Order: sequence, then C-alpha cells, then structure tokens
Amino acid sequence: MSTETTSAIQRASEIAGGKAALARQVGVKPPTVQQWASGTRPVAIERCVAIEMATKGAVTRKDLRPNDWHLIWPELAADADAIKATDDTQPSVGTPSRKQKT
Repeated sequence: MSTETTSAIQRASEIAGGKAALARQVGVKPPTVQQWASGTRPVAIERCVAIEMATKGAVTRKDLRPNDWHLIWPELAADADAIKATDDTQPSVGTPSRKQKT
C-alpha cells in the first residue's frame, strides 16, 4: 500500500478524533483502521465513501485509492477531466490580458 494512503488514513483519524472514532464513524472495528494506517491492509472500496463523508471531503476516495480510484469511480475521472479541460482554457488568476497594440 502506498504511503499516500497511509498518510490519508492518519489525516482521517486526526479529523475524526482518533482511530477508534474513525472506526465507529465508518462501521469497522478499530484494528481495521490500524491495519489501514500501517499499510498491512488496503482500505476497502466500500469504506472509502464513508471516510470521505466522515472527513467532510478533507480525505477523498482519490487519496485512499490513488492507484485505482479512476477505475472504481469513473465519474470522478470524468469530473477531473472536465475540470482540467476548463483549467487549460482559462487564463490563470492574475494573468494580464494580452491586448494587441493598435
């Protein structure tokens, strides 16, 4: 499991008030959260949305499943592509406009 995932679980635990509190909020036993945090067990797909909700979006499904989130939740990939396309066509904030001299 990636260090990105284990740090995401650590952040989620801090937000929830500890590993036991996170476990209660997402419907698992505390040892399961400990296993996620140590990297010995992957975060179950069916728990990722619950963690995202428990952290009010501070820890996302993408954080929890960095290698396969786009395969599990393709709608998130579509949203990310749409945002990227919009970002690519919009000038950066603070970028001066390019007016041509006449």
